[in-house]
Order: sequence, then C-alpha cells, then structure tokens
Amino acid sequence: MWASASFVGVLIIIGMPLWWKTTEVYRVSLPYEKISSFKPLSHFVTTELKVLANDDATASKIVSEIQKAFAESDIIKIKIEKTVMSERQQHILRSVVDMEKAVEELASTLDLDQENIFHVVQKKSLSHNIWVGNERIMFFDDEKASETIVKALDGWIYQTSVLRGARSDTPDQARSTRFPPESAYHITLSIVHPRPDTMQVVWNAAEAVEDYIGSFVDELSSLHNFTLKSQWLHLLDFEFQAREIKEASEWGRHFAVRQDRLSLLLTRLEERAATHVSELSTINLALYIVPCDKAPIIIYDNEGRKNPLSIQAFMSPKWGGVVIASPPAEQCSQQVREFEPSVGQVMGAFVSHLRELLGITKKDAIEGAHLEPLRSVSPRRWEVDALLRIRTLEQVTSAERTLQSLAQLLEEISNIVINDEVGASIAAAVSELEAGAGEGAGADAARAGRAHAHAQRAFTHPSLLALLYFPDDQKYAIYIPLFLPIMFPVVLSLRILLLWFMGKPVHKEKTD
Repeated sequence: MWASASFVGVLIIIGMPLWWKTTEVYRVSLPYEKISSFKPLSHFVTTELKVLANDDATASKIVSEIQKAFAESDIIKIKIEKTVMSERQQHILRSVVDMEKAVEELASTLDLDQENIFHVVQKKSLSHNIWVGNERIMFFDDEKASETIVKALDGWIYQTSVLRGARSDTPDQARSTRFPPESAYHITLSIVHPRPDTMQVVWNAAEAVEDYIGSFVDELSSLHNFTLKSQWLHLLDFEFQAREIKEASEWGRHFAVRQDRLSLLLTRLEERAATHVSELSTINLALYIVPCDKAPIIIYDNEGRKNPLSIQAFMSPKWGGVVIASPPAEQCSQQVREFEPSVGQVMGAFVSHLRELLGITKKDAIEGAHLEPLRSVSPRRWEVDALLRIRTLEQVTSAERTLQSLAQLLEEISNIVINDEVGASIAAAVSELEAGAGEGAGADAARAGRAHAHAQRAFTHPSLLALLYFPDDQKYAIYIPLFLPIMFPVVLSLRILLLWFMGKPVHKEKTD
C-alpha cells in the first residue's frame, strides 16, 4: 500500500506540476481591445489648398465650388484658404507670358516648397481653362473654369479614386500594380546579353543608373530609401516563340511576340539575377539585347495591334520592367558588330515603369485642362505629395489590418508563444496608430511608416512559427493513448488508498 501511495504521490505532486511547467506557453499581454477597436475604412487624409484670385468675388466662387465638390468626401479633408492677390503678384502674372517663367517669378511671393499645400492662382488670357505644371500650383483663367478646377483636383492633384483603393479591402488597379509600402527598396538594372561572342554592346550601366534612376528616386527620399545596383547577365536567352512576319523594311521582316507571353520570361531572369537574396523588395529593370538572327522583335497586344513605339518595352506589376533593344540592320550586316542602345530612350522607358511601380499613376486627359509634359526624369512636386498621401493611408490601414489578423490568430491558437520582442512591436504599432497616424500627410506620414514597420515586424517574427501547432482534438488523440494506461490504475487505486488511510477495511471479508 505504501508503494502505491508513493507512486500516486510522485505522479500527482511531482509529475503533474512538472508537466504543467514544462509545457507552459509564454505569452506577453497584448492590447486586444484597442486592436479590435481599429476601423481601417474610417481613415482619411488632410491637405491644404490656397486660392488666389484678382478679386474676392472670383476667389469666393472658386472656393464655394471646391467645397461643394468635396463636402461629402470621406477620404480627404481639404482646408481651403482664399486670398486676393497683391498688386505685385497681379503685375507679374500680367507681364510674364511664359508659364514656367511666371511660376518662377511668382515663387518669390509664395512658398511653393511646403509639402501638402497646393495653390490655385488666377492668370488671365490662358489658352486653356487651367494650366498645371511641375510645381505645387495651378493657373486658372476665370470663375468659369471652376468645373475644370474641381476635375483636375479630384483626378490629378488629390487622386481620390486611388486613395479609396489604398484604403479598401479589395485592391484597385493602381494598388495591384505598385509595390507594397516598404521603408526601403532595391532597384537592380540587369543588362541581358545572350550572345556576347557575336556582338559587342557599348553601354555604361552604372552611369545610366546614377544619372536617370538616381535623379528620379532622389525626389522620393522622404518616402523610401533606395539602393541602386547594376549587373550584366551573359548567355541568358529568352525563348520568345516569336512568329516571323515579312515586311518591306530595312530588315525585310520582324518577329512578332504576343504581350501575354512576355511575363513568362521573367522566371528565367529571376533565376540568374539573384535579386531574392535580400529581405527587401527588389524592383527589377532588365535591358534585353536581341541577337541579330532574332531581330527586330515587335510586341503585339492581345488584340493583335502592333506596338508603334521605337522602344519595345513591357511592365510586370509588382516585379519591374523590361526593355527589348533590337540592333539596327546595318550593324548586324557588318563583320565587326557593335551596338549602343539609346540611353535616353531606354532609361526613359525604365523611369516610366518606375513611376507606376512606386505609385505615381498615369494622368487621364481632362477637357479644358493642360498638363505640362515632363521635361526631366524627376516627378512633379505635387505628384510626390499625392504619393505621400497614398502611402500614408495605405500604411495605416495595412498596419491596422495586420494587427487585427495577428490578434485573431493569437486568440484562436492559444499555445503560440508571444515573446517580449513581438509584444513590444505590437505595442509600438498600437501606440503610433493611437497617436493619429492616419489623420493626414506630412509629419503623420512618419508615424504611419513606423506603425506599418512595427506591425510587419511582429507579424513576420520567426518565433511565431518556431513550433508546430495542432488543433486540440489532434492533441487529445496523442495524449490519451500515452496517459490513459498510466492514469487508469492510479485513479482506481485512489479509493483503496483513501480507505486504507482512514483505517477502514480495504476488502470485504467473504462470508459463507
């Protein structure tokens, strides 16, 4: 009996607490109530607009139309300030005919360097209702241009449809194209030369990246950090499955490639480019040099229309862009073949890809509105402001959805370890969001970026997947065969032990 009692004592007094302690899951306390109270679809951005006109009546009319158009908007709140221009400002606008020169002269009286502040200024005798350049300023002719002003503000300057897509659960086309928000990106330019033995390619990749890509991303340094790289990939050929078409040209032919097949070529490029070695997202740019026996290559769209541009290029959403450079026929006919692709055309195509991949959308034409074409690779300053607002809203809503998904997962699976590092990241993200990261751009954009970074760090922390997690029914299926054979005789012997300790007879005596 003492042996049975000692066995039960060791199992219950030592074994059970030891098993409980060794299987205990360390979980930091999390602010579940605060996380569940987040409402990603309720966020909006704020901005400032200054209207300057020759008289108060015109300024009031423009302000009234803008307020009426955006009064019910739940995605952007505009603080509007109206001003009657001074005599000096009116004199500058009357005397200077050239629009860019007028902006430069007017900049001495207006602060066009402030982020998230746009100016709508009256300038008589315009060829269009409104004129928009590279600076944070729009010229309008008179109060009759109010409808065009509203359309330009909605579609070009503030891009409300893109803002809604950034906040929505379902991504729109712009969000499906651009890269997810990150604090930093790698941009890698790869020159793919499949036949280096048959042709020499003259191209300074490092200089092209620095002059064009570097100048472009410098303007976006307030949003992201960028690392620029370039590399040459030799003996890597793409199997286009092109169809030869005869024509009356210098070549006498061209090779037609369907656009829907081009994205299939990117797998081979990724295998050699080794751009996945970094944990940061990589924007891939590839220049493919077409061999002479396969040149020229022309891209056809899905409807069978020929690409009329001299540069054949395509873009893959959230991956990058590819430029296909075919050498001229005269170079291929020479004994010593040397090909120098046009740096301006190639890098211009790459910058166009980068604009969309980073979130600067194309601008649709608006009747009565003139958008000054870009004369450099740098984005327009108001485009940078618009991208800042988009990224701010996208990072805030993404951070809140990430925290809510993580909290739901941790509540459903109770034995996932939540260490101090994960708990600190979640607490930091909640703190940044509570501080008002979603109420506008500018300073709040930094809070949005930090909140998003903390939320992603917590969600992707390796400790969350350090163990294998099973449903409770599967755990019971494992525990019962292990512990039931041991516990069954122990439980049965407890009654006998209790009777023995109480001095009562353990077994009933048999009577005849």
